[in-house]
Amino acid sequence: MDSYEAFIDEYVAFMKKYSDNPSDVSLLADYTKYMSKYADMVEKFDKWESEDLNDAELAYYIDVQARVSKKLLEVAG
Repeated sequence: MDSYEAFIDEYVAFMKKYSDNPSDVSLLADYTKYMSKYADMVEKFDKWESEDLNDAELAYYIDVQARVSKKLLEVAG
């Protein structure tokens, strides 16, 4: 979950940078880097078996999801 949230933090920063200057061609290299990190993050995230979470893990999972959703909403509009 920590690597998932860290990835989202980087992605949000990237999207803010893109929003500020969408014609910046150097962002293409950054985008490629994020896609590689995304694949790694998805692999790690898929290893979480949500039905096997104890109460503390489930609470942490929900907290992370709430924070991530809030961060993504910041760059969505």
